[in-house]
Amino acid sequence: MIIDTQMHFNKPETPRGKGPADYKVLTKQEGVTGVILLDEQEFALNLAAEEPLIVGVVGRVDYTPQFGKEIEKWGANPLFRGNRCTGVELETLDQDGSFLSCMEIMAERGLVLDLYRICGGGEAVTKVFYNGPKALSGYFGNQHSLACLEKLSERVPKLCIVIRHIAHYPIDGKPMNKTWQENFRRIAALPNVSMKVSGLMERFVVTEHERAPETLSYYRSTLDMIWDTFGEDRLMYGSDWPVCEHSGDFIVNGIHIVRAYFAEKGEEASRKFFWKNSKKAYQWESRLPSQR
Repeated sequence: MIIDTQMHFNKPETPRGKGPADYKVLTKQEGVTGVILLDEQEFALNLAAEEPLIVGVVGRVDYTPQFGKEIEKWGANPLFRGNRCTGVELETLDQDGSFLSCMEIMAERGLVLDLYRICGGGEAVTKVFYNGPKALSGYFGNQHSLACLEKLSERVPKLCIVIRHIAHYPIDGKPMNKTWQENFRRIAALPNVSMKVSGLMERFVVTEHERAPETLSYYRSTLDMIWDTFGEDRLMYGSDWPVCEHSGDFIVNGIHIVRAYFAEKGEEASRKFFWKNSKKAYQWESRLPSQR
């Protein structure tokens, strides 16, 4: 069984949009039986009502004075399992008490803070789109946002925090440098923080028109580092489909990369990575026999 914790379905009217039917065609032979959908909550929950493949939704409720009421509204649906956040919002932690109050509300309701762009790195990654290469731009975090994550973990210890995309670490096939090793050690030292090994091939530092490597050997040093720091209980699988298609075939080749790696760690470690750890973090409930 595999639960994909990083999924984006498009609205039907979206040009070249893709939905559950497209995803099932690709994953039927790979054993993917459920997904966590990250999208605007109204669209995502409406889709989930009709599609039992979706075991949970991570929405985007703004961190405003209305946060509590909004979370109460959306959280009434048991499929609503978390809310997204970036390092930019983490950096407001010390400015006033409103963000911290929002985090306490999340913790009380057993919701996950799905976090991204906290310690830089994304600037080094070039993503290849079908219409030509396009560089990632904008904010990707820094040492301040990483320090704020440490403060948040300490101040709201019951809040479950999941960081996506290996913290946007840029993979070049070489051993991880000391700065990034320290970043991962600092993150892993926080007991309520887990890591998604999502969009693995998207983290590849590419040149123009390149596609991400599809061999385990290229990603092994990165996987070794996150395994050594986070261990078997705080890592989980995510594809980042269909975004991942811009960098490589992460549905098939990507699953094969991480499946081979975690198989080396034993059956129980593999089960934890592919579904048990996500169930513990997101507290999703089975909706199909294949999700049990």
